[in-house]
Amino acid sequence: MRRTWCGSRVLRAAVAAFVSLGALAGGEAAVGTHHPGASTVRSPNGVLSLTLSVDGGRLGYSVGRGGSVLVQPSGLGLRLADGTVLGGDVRVTGSRVTSRDTTWRPLWGADSQVRDHYRELTVEFRQADGRIFSVVARAYDDGVAFRYQVPRQAGLPSLEIVDEVTEFALAGNPEAWWTERDFDTDENMWRSSGYGAMGASNTPVTFRYPSGTYLSIHEADLNDYAAMTVVPERGRLRAALVPTPGRTAAVVTRTGRATPWRVLTIAGTAGGLIESHLAENLNPPCAICGGDTSWIKPAKYVGIWWLIQHGQATWKAGPRHGATTRRAKQYIDFAAAHGIHGLLAEGWNRGWEGSWADQDFTKATSDFDLAEVVAYGKSKGVEFIAHNETGAGVDGYAKQIDAAFTLYESLGIRYLKTGYVGDVPGHHHYDQRMVNHYRLVLEKAARHRINVDCHECVHATGEVRTFPNALAREAVRGQEWDAIDDDGDTPEHTLVLPFTRMLSGPMDFTPGIMDVLWDPRKNGRRVRTTAAKQLAYYVAYFSGVQMAADLPEHYAKSPGLKFIEDVPVTWDETKVLSADIGDHLVVARRSGADWYVGAMAGERARTVRYPLSFLGAGTWVAESYSDARKDDPAALDVGRSAVTRDDVFTAVLQRSGGQAVRFRPAA
Repeated sequence: MRRTWCGSRVLRAAVAAFVSLGALAGGEAAVGTHHPGASTVRSPNGVLSLTLSVDGGRLGYSVGRGGSVLVQPSGLGLRLADGTVLGGDVRVTGSRVTSRDTTWRPLWGADSQVRDHYRELTVEFRQADGRIFSVVARAYDDGVAFRYQVPRQAGLPSLEIVDEVTEFALAGNPEAWWTERDFDTDENMWRSSGYGAMGASNTPVTFRYPSGTYLSIHEADLNDYAAMTVVPERGRLRAALVPTPGRTAAVVTRTGRATPWRVLTIAGTAGGLIESHLAENLNPPCAICGGDTSWIKPAKYVGIWWLIQHGQATWKAGPRHGATTRRAKQYIDFAAAHGIHGLLAEGWNRGWEGSWADQDFTKATSDFDLAEVVAYGKSKGVEFIAHNETGAGVDGYAKQIDAAFTLYESLGIRYLKTGYVGDVPGHHHYDQRMVNHYRLVLEKAARHRINVDCHECVHATGEVRTFPNALAREAVRGQEWDAIDDDGDTPEHTLVLPFTRMLSGPMDFTPGIMDVLWDPRKNGRRVRTTAAKQLAYYVAYFSGVQMAADLPEHYAKSPGLKFIEDVPVTWDETKVLSADIGDHLVVARRSGADWYVGAMAGERARTVRYPLSFLGAGTWVAESYSDARKDDPAALDVGRSAVTRDDVFTAVLQRSGGQAVRFRPAA
């Protein structure tokens, strides 16, 4: 680590004024000249910059890329419950600049190693009222980030934050992809508009400038804090915290801490956003890797789930109960025969008959023998995934966690799916108390060697680096909406997700429907993709748990099952070959020697050709699963060909269609 110290007098003069910014016709702003000692931190490659400024005592920042400004002068600060703003009347008292270049190896992920290379500027401030704090700004080659550090001090015994003053004043009017702001769900459809026309949104929210630069706003290292949303104000966006009902302050916490990072992922291509590891790099190293980590394993799984979503079985016990011992064993037999690692049985436990908030997570229904099912699965190499649907009854769940997790560990259960359907009494799903609850579940699960797939919880913020047992979160309008809602998931929606929601972390979309025409209730609610696109999801959508969501009898009729058997869940290398938000995506991922490619289209059919230069030398076998017929979205064209790295592969994609390919070295 290299460290440079700057005198406060020099820096105070350097940050006395904002950078002069002039609008360009292209929608970005030209970088104006500024003091040679300005408080600017630049990315290691010199392309990105973040400049801190003080103007009349008010703190702000701007962000540039090359010769243009992406974020014009924007406010910084925290609005406190006593009516003051931390950052409202400040002077600089010191600064330091550091740099770091390390590589870390995740236990699992999109890449087997991740470079953490940045330059960091810390500027210390004192307000007129004597309070002190710092802003820490980092510049990476793939984005910039900043956070507030508030030390312990006599004049500020605790932090009671009503909201943030933090702004994002984007230059020009870039195209925006956003989803309606909601304190309790991320399961709304994604929208597109100009930056100036967008509404309040949950994050991540992504933008494309006319120049071809992409920028996505999110947060990282969210802990003991309320989640961030963004709201348009005065022609710019402001970071707005999820409130706690009935309380003035959105956040009540100690001093002597830092706030979550405000993150701007920046890339020259849409695919560059997907390839970035910025959010993970902004989180602390693994907190649970000091001992044995062999239990932390990504997995494919089947589930007693799609049957219930379509109303052909019930969660609650009774004549149509889905999760019975008999059916669970049938699903285990299917999973074992096809190399699938896990079984989810929703409705296995008591309490579904009444309020979902009154469930018992240690006692099974009379027709489900938990110990017998777990043991049967173990004998077949299939892990049982315990389902804990809290019905948003968080207090009741908190009282049962220790007993439930102890039971699961004693039975050898290593996987847990949590759910929080409904309204949390006295809270929002994304307020400070609930953010802390989700973290507590992760921590306690780790103590009992349990992996977690969290549904209806707050968006991910890169914490998978710190807690790799966080295999996935939902926080998405996923596959189930095709079964439960007349609108389902639009083709465009599924092509926006990789550039928005998926940037926050692993996403449990529950793919793999082969009988996309199945509509047992005859109500028009069916999957709106081709079967080939469902296979492409396994590569295009990144998750530590990938569901084979269809019914076993549907897989028996589809050649696509072979691809589901073959495709891995964790990867050694990821490359985006072609991408256009909302329109199409082609992703290549390597596991060991083999490469897998997922290509998918949105609202319009298209043909995509991509070079195979990512392959190694020699001859490779391409095993492809493509859209077969326009009149039958369930039909698959299975192909096999010999290729080399000098070839170009073609994906002919129907509307909401796809192609999945395995490339393996020829024997």
